[in-house]
Amino acid sequence: MNSPRRHIHLGTRLETAERVRRGELTAREAADRLGVREAEVASWLASGERPVTIDEVVVTAEARRLTRRAERLVALIEEADAAIREMTQRLGRARGAPQGAE
Repeated sequence: MNSPRRHIHLGTRLETAERVRRGELTAREAADRLGVREAEVASWLASGERPVTIDEVVVTAEARRLTRRAERLVALIEEADAAIREMTQRLGRARGAPQGAE
C-alpha cells in the first residue's frame, strides 16, 4: 500500500501512545482507528514525547524534589507496615503453637 502518510496531530499521538501503554488499546487497534501503520504507532511509543502537566512547568525544582522524597517515604512506610504485619502474624502463630514445638 503506497498511500500518502496521514498526518496525526501531536496531541492525538500522545494520547494514543498513553492509552496503549495503559493497556486500553493494542498498537494494532490504535493503528486501525487512526488509519496508520502499526509501525508508526510503535514509533510513538518509543519516542520520549509525553504530555507535560502545568505543575511540572510551574512548580519549583525544590518542590518537585520534596514531592519525590515524600513519595519515597510513603513507599518505605508501606513496606515497613507490611513487614510489621508479617512479623505480628508469625509471632501470633508461634505463641499459638504447642509448647516445645518451636
